[in-house]
Amino acid sequence: MIESIGLRSKHGLSVEVAEQVLVYLRISEDRTGEAAGVERQRDDCLDLCARLGLVVSDDDVYMDNDTSAYLNKKRKSFDRMLARIKLGPSRVVVWHVDRLYRKPRELEDLIELVESHPIRIEAVMGGAFDLNTHEGRLMARQLVAMAAYESGHKADRIRRANKQKAERGDWHGAPKFGYGIGGVLIPEEAIVVREMADRFLAGQSLGAITKWLNEESGVPSPRAGKGTLGVWHATTVKSILVSARISGQRAYDPSLGTTDGPNGRQILGPGNWEAIITPEETVRIRAMLGSMDRRVGASSVTLLSTIARCGKCGAGLVSGQRGRGSRRRARRDYRCKPHPGYPERGGLNVAAPALEELVSEAVIARLAVTKLPDTASDSSGIVADAVAQIVAARARLEDIARDYGAGLVSRSEVSAGRAAAQNVIHQAELMLGKVNRTSALKGLPIGDEVALRRAWAEEWSIPQKRAIMSALIDTLVVNPDPNCGSRFRPARVELTFKA
Repeated sequence: MIESIGLRSKHGLSVEVAEQVLVYLRISEDRTGEAAGVERQRDDCLDLCARLGLVVSDDDVYMDNDTSAYLNKKRKSFDRMLARIKLGPSRVVVWHVDRLYRKPRELEDLIELVESHPIRIEAVMGGAFDLNTHEGRLMARQLVAMAAYESGHKADRIRRANKQKAERGDWHGAPKFGYGIGGVLIPEEAIVVREMADRFLAGQSLGAITKWLNEESGVPSPRAGKGTLGVWHATTVKSILVSARISGQRAYDPSLGTTDGPNGRQILGPGNWEAIITPEETVRIRAMLGSMDRRVGASSVTLLSTIARCGKCGAGLVSGQRGRGSRRRARRDYRCKPHPGYPERGGLNVAAPALEELVSEAVIARLAVTKLPDTASDSSGIVADAVAQIVAARARLEDIARDYGAGLVSRSEVSAGRAAAQNVIHQAELMLGKVNRTSALKGLPIGDEVALRRAWAEEWSIPQKRAIMSALIDTLVVNPDPNCGSRFRPARVELTFKA
C-alpha cells in the first residue's frame, strides 16, 4: 500500500512523496511443508503494521518459504520486492532483520540500492533503523556480522551432526523412491527398484530401462505430482541405481550437495533400514557405470557394433549405410571406420543382415546345447574379493590424504601411493565387469531351442541380446576379402565361444 511522506527538495520546498509499505517473510527450513513458520511471521508483521498505522494489501506481502539466505538459494520473492523498491521510497516490514539478509555482501548490495532509493526497515524483533543514515547502516552491519557468524557455526554443527548420523547408519533426509519417511520400505516401489537393478545387471541400458518404466511399467516417476509430467528420465534411473541406500548402506559426501556423483557417494557402512538389493550388486552397478568398456549395457541400436571386430586391425566394427537416393535402396553394413591417427584402419565392410543372422543362429544353437554349471559360489567369492580390494584401496587413499595433511609424507610419495591404490581399484572393477557379463545368462531358457527362438525374435531387446552375446562370445572377427568387397561370405567370419 502507498503512504505519503514529506521530503525536502534541493530548492527547500516540501514535497509529498508516495511511500511503499512492503512486508517480507522468510523461513529457512519448512520440514512439514505447511508454511506454519512464515504464517506466524505474517501475523506478527501485520500486527506491527496495524500499530504503526500502515495499510498493507496482499500484493505487498512477499514470502520465501523453506529458503535459506545463508546457503545461496534463489529467493524469487525477495528479488521481486527489490524490483518494487526501485520504483520509489519504501518501508519494509520484517519479523527480524536477518530475514532480509544473513551475509555482509547482501547487506552492501541493499545499501547501494538505498543511495538512490530511500528505504526504512521496521522489524517486529529488534526495532527499526534507517539505512539512509550512518547510524542505521552501522547497526545493520553489526547485526548482519553476528548473523553470519551464527549461521557459520550452525552450518558446522549441522555438518558434524550429519556425519555422526551417517557413521551410525541412520537414515537422513526426505523419503526416496523405494522408501518412505525414516527409511521405511515401500514394497510396491521396492519391486520396481529390484526390477531396474536386475535389468541393468542383465545388460539393459539406462535408456532401455527408462523406456520400460515410461511405456510398460505403469509406475509414475518420483517427481510425479510435483509440477512435472511424471516422466522417467535416464538420469533419475541412474541416480537410483548408484545410490547406496537401495542396498541398505549409508553414504556421506557433503561436497556433492543434493545430488549424487557419477558413481554415487562414498559408502561409510551399513544403514539401519531394509535393503532392496545386495551391497555386492551396488558395487557391480557402480563398476559397470564407471567402466570404460560399456559393451554390456551400452545403449546401442545395432546388434553387433563393437562386438564384431576387424580382422585387419582389430578395431570394433560400427554400423553404417551404403547407397542414397530413391532409386537405390540403402543397405546396412558393419564397417571398420577410418581414423586419422591409425592409418591401418578402414577399408573393411560386410553386409549387416547376413552377419547378424549367422551370429544369432550360432548363439541360439550354443544356448540350446549348453548346460551352465552352478558358479554362484565362485562368483560370490570373486565379488567379495573385488569389493574387499576396492574398500581397502579407498581406505589407503584416505590415509594418504590424512598423512599428507599432517606433513608425514611428501608430494611425490602421495602421487605414488595414489597411483598404486587407483590401479588396484581399476583391476578390481575389471574383475567385477567379468562377473557382470555372466549375470546376463540368468533366467534364460537354456536348452529349450523353441523358447530361445521365440524370446530372441519377440521378447529380448537389442541391449539384452548384446549382453548375452558378450557373455558367450570370446571373439567375433570379420576378415577382409579383396575378391568379394562388402558381400557376406561365412568363410570371412571367425566366431569363438568362451569355454
